[in-house]
Amino acid sequence: MRHVLWMVGGFCAAAAGFLAFGPSRTQPVELLAHRLEKAWADHHTVVETT
Repeated sequence: MRHVLWMVGGFCAAAAGFLAFGPSRTQPVELLAHRLEKAWADHHTVVETT
C-alpha cells in the first residue's frame, strides 16, 4: 500500500512540475533573452560627446 501512495505522489509531483516548467514557459524566457541581448548591445554602443 505504501508503494502505491509513493507512486501516486510521484505522478502528482511530475504533473505539477510539467505544468510549472512546461514548454509554455520557454517562450517568455527566450523573449527576455532577446531583450537582454538588445539592451546589452545598446549599453556598449560608443557615443561620442563634444
